[in-house]
Amino acid sequence: MMNNKLHSYDLATQKLMAQATELDVPTTGAFSLPKMVQLLRESFKYQLTYYRVFNELRPRNYDPSLGFCRVASYYINTHFPGQFHFMRTPIHWWLRHRETGIDFDITYTQFNDPFPYHLGQIEEFTEKDQGIVKILQNKAMILGKSAGLE
Repeated sequence: MMNNKLHSYDLATQKLMAQATELDVPTTGAFSLPKMVQLLRESFKYQLTYYRVFNELRPRNYDPSLGFCRVASYYINTHFPGQFHFMRTPIHWWLRHRETGIDFDITYTQFNDPFPYHLGQIEEFTEKDQGIVKILQNKAMILGKSAGLE
């Protein structure tokens, strides 16, 4: 059963890498968007990554991307400045490509049903959100290091 889940997860990763290639986001650092997706998704599989980022153990038998939506989307968004809107609902975060309007969700596999992206709003951080931003920056850096991106 677990092998089937991981196989399905790996197929979804390939789909995300293809979508990232189609978005044709210019590479601004050492990693292209498809390569970043591949490395982040691979790191999600490891309990140690979850523990390093969140200081707790991930529940067993859940999709490896569970819980990483905000941190991973933030990480990608900061490494490809101006390319995406950082989107949110009360329970989920993802990216929307600014030029095409296409939703790009590195953690979409955590949901069994299609997510209602049309309900999303752009998350813009203000001066009062600096504490949250600092926490996100720290967690994103830990995630990037765990994925071999830093």
